[in-house]
Amino acid sequence: MGFFVFGTMDKFDSKITRIKLESKIIGVFGLLFFVILSVWYALSAEGIIIDNYFLSIPSLIIVVSFGGLTYAKKDNYEFHQLGKVLKQDLILGGWIGTIIGLMLTFGLADNNINNNFGDFFNSIGMAMITLLYGYMIGNIVESCWPKKTV
Repeated sequence: MGFFVFGTMDKFDSKITRIKLESKIIGVFGLLFFVILSVWYALSAEGIIIDNYFLSIPSLIIVVSFGGLTYAKKDNYEFHQLGKVLKQDLILGGWIGTIIGLMLTFGLADNNINNNFGDFFNSIGMAMITLLYGYMIGNIVESCWPKKTV
């Protein structure tokens, strides 16, 4: 009788785990879909044409590379706590990437009085894309990280 109960509980637990995983996947794709949809709508409603301001491989590499900090600190935390630590490290990577971008923007700016401020503000916007990557990826990772099991 005990084996039957435990066997049934294992099937029940695996079904609950599958449902939780499906909910997380639906939530992540829903988040990404609605963020992309809202940005597209805002840009198309305003008639703004941008090239590739939301896709930057170097910015993504800077943010993801800060996951190495989590690997360096993994001995100080339990496994279920590493999701929150990884989120904090990815957000830190976003802030560091933004600071690097702002330093490059201000360092490469010329002091000409006829300087085009539109290009300057576009550069500042591009520097902030790492913040978007850090917060989005960090929250997605934390929401998908396994919680502590009792």
